[in-house]
Formats: sequence, structure tokens, C-alpha cells
Amino acid sequence: MSKKIALLSLGGTISMTEASTGGVVPTLSGEALLKRFAIQDSSLEIVAISFRQLASAQLSPSDLIDAAVKLYELAAAGISGVVISQGTDTIEETAFALDLLGPKGLPIVVTGAMRHPDAPGADGAANLRDAIMMAAQQSAAGIGATVVMDGEIHAARFVTKGNTATVRAFHSTPIGQLGWIKEGSVDLIVTGLTPPLPDIPLPEKALPPVAILKAALGDDGRLAAKLIDLGYAGAIVEGMGGGHIHPVMAERLAEIASRIPVIVSTRVVGSHVLRKTYGFVGSEIDLSRRGLLLGGWLTTGKLHFLLTCLLANGSDQTGIRGALAAFGGC
Repeated sequence: MSKKIALLSLGGTISMTEASTGGVVPTLSGEALLKRFAIQDSSLEIVAISFRQLASAQLSPSDLIDAAVKLYELAAAGISGVVISQGTDTIEETAFALDLLGPKGLPIVVTGAMRHPDAPGADGAANLRDAIMMAAQQSAAGIGATVVMDGEIHAARFVTKGNTATVRAFHSTPIGQLGWIKEGSVDLIVTGLTPPLPDIPLPEKALPPVAILKAALGDDGRLAAKLIDLGYAGAIVEGMGGGHIHPVMAERLAEIASRIPVIVSTRVVGSHVLRKTYGFVGSEIDLSRRGLLLGGWLTTGKLHFLLTCLLANGSDQTGIRGALAAFGGC
């Protein structure tokens, strides 16, 4: 019996063609992708599902939760693995969301393209073939959701986009890629990841708004002071270096953190927020004393999705701290 692989198409560069108004826009359905890239495998039954047709910057947390719900339906219907094709701008958030919320034990592979199908050296066909090959591997079920791009396999919780245009745009720190897809086979070098992800149920209520603020040199935090009035239920503050911000902003955030959860991330992609090194005003120790939470090594975008889900599920400060602990935060 052949394995059944689902292709869940969300749009993105891999699906884009030239628009009459200029530039490329998502137009190709999942079925059209399989046909255009001539993807066939006698050992597999590939089912295309056109789930969304958006540029990845147009996706929302609700779209990702809807995709997770769809994965449970597919798993219940006997699908052996799932490939999600989408734009690369938010591919790391999608992969993380499905890693966090998707069915465990189901190979989930996210892929896309850096060059649209009509561009010289288009990479979509190779990426989609590799992703389908990865999704058909039972060994892929034990490592959670992955991103497959340019023949490389990346863990959802670590992968980040490091370039806006080149084909080899994705990286994973600190562990590096999990393996390669080459010569028609999947070579997994890493087959297990620790620590385990926190157990977070699929949100069933409306998603609360979570703000993202980026701290800058001399930032006085006047935007932060408006978060409560604007109706935000939580906030991610991307700090400098080890998670540091200007003293005036620290004062304002302390007041906000007494009313809604505020998590600090770092703008240093591939690194982490410190926990107990610096003690100056606006440092990680100072912010922690003021009631802000430290986001560990998760990127700002992934922390945003995590906090959105936690708040939707009614998690309190203790529950949020517990979830952050899995990612080196507090």
C-alpha cells in the first residue's frame, strides 16, 4: 500500500506568477504546484489541498491555528505525512506553530521557495520534492515539525531566515541543521530534540492581541505606555544584546508588566536573553525584578505566537513561566 502524503498549500513565493500590475503574487493552487513541478512518485499518493493563497506576510496566528486543526483532521483520515508550502517570510513562525500545536507523531514539513517559478534558477520544485520525501520518512515523526529548504533539514524551534534573496537563506542555531536530502535519500543526523515542547492545547477562544515592540538606542518607551489603552493583552519587547533596554523604557514597562504579561526577547538572532549577568537599570536582572519575563532563545516572532496561544488558553503568570522554561526563559 502506498503512503498518503498531503500537500497543504498556503501560497507564498513558491506559488507566485507575474501580475498585470507588476511583481509576482500567489496564484498557483496546490494542485497546480504538483502539476507545474511534475511531481510524481509511484510509491506515494499525494493529495493537494489549497488551504490559503496568501503571501506569508499576510498570514495571521488564526491561519496557523486553522492549519493545525486541519492537520489533526488529516491525521485522523490516515495521512502518513504532511507538507506545508508557503512563503518564506514567516516560514519559521508557521513551522514553530505546527510543532507546538500539531499532532505528535505525524511528520510535518514546511517548505517554500526563494525564487518564484518563472525566475531563473527557481528552487521551488526541488524544495517541494525534498519536503515530500522528508514527510514520507517515518523517522521524521520523532523530531517534530521541520523546515526543508535547499536540501537542508531544520528543526522548527531553531530555524531562522538569514537572507532576503539568496537560495541558501535558512540557518539553525545553536544546533545546526538536522540533516540533508541528497541523492534521492533523507539523511537525518539528529533524531531527537530536547527539552520537550510544552504541552499547549489548541486555542478554542478568540486570539487576544499581543504587541511587539523593538527597543532602540535611547527609546523612552512612550509607545509601551499606550499598550493597555490600545487593548493589548500581552507584549513582546525585543531588547538589545542580552535583552537590554533604556532605563526610561524600563520604568514604563514595569508599570505595564503589573497588568499584562511582558516578555523580553533579543534582537540578536540565534542567541538568547541573559538571565543573571547584568544588574544596571534596563538589564535582564533589573527587568526580571520589575516583573518582566525573559524569553530565552526563542525569536521574537515565535515568542509572539507562543504568548498569543497561552493567553487564549487562559494561562496565568505561572503557566507562562513554565512554558518559557522549555526554551531557556523564565
